[in-house]
Amino acid sequence: MMKGALIRVIQVFNRKDLFFRAVIAVFAIGSLLLRSAFAEERITDQIGVAVLENKVFAATSGEGLVRADLSAGERVIAIESRGVNAFVQTSTRLLAFSEKVKRWDGVRLDLFDRVVEVRVTPRLIWVRTQKNLYAFQAAAGKWRGESLSTQETFRETFVGENIAIGVTDRRALGFSAFVGGFFQTDLSNDESITESSVNDNVAILTTPNRKLIFRSQVGTWADVRQ
Repeated sequence: MMKGALIRVIQVFNRKDLFFRAVIAVFAIGSLLLRSAFAEERITDQIGVAVLENKVFAATSGEGLVRADLSAGERVIAIESRGVNAFVQTSTRLLAFSEKVKRWDGVRLDLFDRVVEVRVTPRLIWVRTQKNLYAFQAAAGKWRGESLSTQETFRETFVGENIAIGVTDRRALGFSAFVGGFFQTDLSNDESITESSVNDNVAILTTPNRKLIFRSQVGTWADVRQ
């Protein structure tokens, strides 16, 4: 009788052991699939840019080249390419190419404006001039712009792979590579950013009285009071 009971206990433990092994195997397979999915989502550099006389060419992994013509006297100042974006700054324009829609889009600079900051990620391009903020959304292949008032002072920039944020003494302006457009939240007088946490998709800006949260998939600001 004792022997039979012992055999049943061993069988139970064996079944539990098989169950735990199966659970571990499922988690291992799930982990591999998850890592594989993330690897597939990772964007590699997909555009090459070549300048020939008064023409700029974008080359992708597919067939054909996409051309942007330069005007007389227009000079290429800077070129940068990451992911599905290519950026070209000339003496008169900001040019951007999207591998998603296979076309160039341009923004003409004011004669008295000057580029002071450029940030290029695999999914968006962020440019700050003395008078404006510009962001290029690769998914739509279009530039978006926001004018800076002469009464406001620009403070700092925060950029992740899918979001970009510009902060002045009056407001915070968020841009999403997925939603497009600039999204604004006002800052009160003398309200400054004391701490920031920014990753590819979420930015959390802390002021003395609250936390401002911007998310790439939503494109709006959440205001959490302390």
